[in-house]
Amino acid sequence: MEDCYSYPEARIFLELCYNLARVKDKEELIESMKNLPMDHLKLKKLVITFFPPWGEEDIHIVTPYGNPPLETTPESWEEWIFDIKTKDTIVGKLKISPIEEKREVRVEKELWNIISGIIGESMMRVWREKSLKREIKAREEELEETVKKLKRNREIQTIFMKRVAHELRTPLHSIIGFSQILLEEEKENLLPNTLQSLNLIMEKAQEMAETIDDITLLWEMRKKEREIDPQDVDLPRCLENILETLSNTILEKGLRIAKEIEVPQATWDREKMDRVIYHLISNAVKFTPSGGEVRIKVFPTPSGLGLSICDTGIGIPPQHMEEIWEPFKQLEDPLTRRYQGMGVGLSLVKEIVEAHGGEVWAERGKDGRGTCFTMIIPQPLNNTGGNHG
Repeated sequence: MEDCYSYPEARIFLELCYNLARVKDKEELIESMKNLPMDHLKLKKLVITFFPPWGEEDIHIVTPYGNPPLETTPESWEEWIFDIKTKDTIVGKLKISPIEEKREVRVEKELWNIISGIIGESMMRVWREKSLKREIKAREEELEETVKKLKRNREIQTIFMKRVAHELRTPLHSIIGFSQILLEEEKENLLPNTLQSLNLIMEKAQEMAETIDDITLLWEMRKKEREIDPQDVDLPRCLENILETLSNTILEKGLRIAKEIEVPQATWDREKMDRVIYHLISNAVKFTPSGGEVRIKVFPTPSGLGLSICDTGIGIPPQHMEEIWEPFKQLEDPLTRRYQGMGVGLSLVKEIVEAHGGEVWAERGKDGRGTCFTMIIPQPLNNTGGNHG
């Protein structure tokens, strides 16, 4: 057939279509057109003109062997002009100047029309990708600036926290110190009401001091300013000491304490884990009504040691099980809540346990009563736990 291309010419057009469909920018597209064997395709000149609505007209001329184009085109030459479209918008023209020959050109014109369509689709994709890249870069710059601001804010918060902690500790230590002196030296001479008030002052001052210590430690653990110091710990004695500090509340509420210690010894940071266990047991004691029970169990696990503290208290609604680990989170209204506290304890518990390479979680107790906190600590401690990495 006269209007069909030979195999070499068809292969040239197929390669051109393939290359145009894969171009990453306009320069690569123009380069693909410049590499065409113009003489083999019997072309005198090829002109690509872009005029996108956001920019100036851009003209690229391709001639055989890179020869400069003729200043004037003979009137006898036929020119094929095709629109370069992106969807319904014309953004350029493709002008083909073939060598004048007596043969059917219908198929050839259809092929160049297809190529003009591929050019339009490719440029649309290139422009879209450039737009996305600019948008991504802008978002990255915004994110970097936000991260810088957050870092500055964290530094300011750290300085603020340390200053507040220091300024509060000094008067609190004075209050506790003078209260202890009065209780030791003037206890016999004080009226019952005065003695009761003094004991209350002492108790509240100590609670405030412990809260400040918790907030400071939580901040330092999150900033990784405190490392884990592993020590061998006698677990029965550790639990006994903690229960003794809570003995007044336990006796007043008539709580039953059930202990089951299957593992007598552990290796972890004594000071920090004492604080973890204290918070979990004191929460169980606080939220368990009079006559209730608190169960403490230490047990071996495949990866180390497990400790669970369960109570028969008011329990935590299932939808709030994850929220309790957030710092300063209170499930009750702060103005009407029955139980006092800053909401720092459980955040500190999670931070310390995870610093040991362990995990901690909460779940409803048996029969849906109360709450059961369980933690698993690797034994021996791994490197992740040892340096709070």
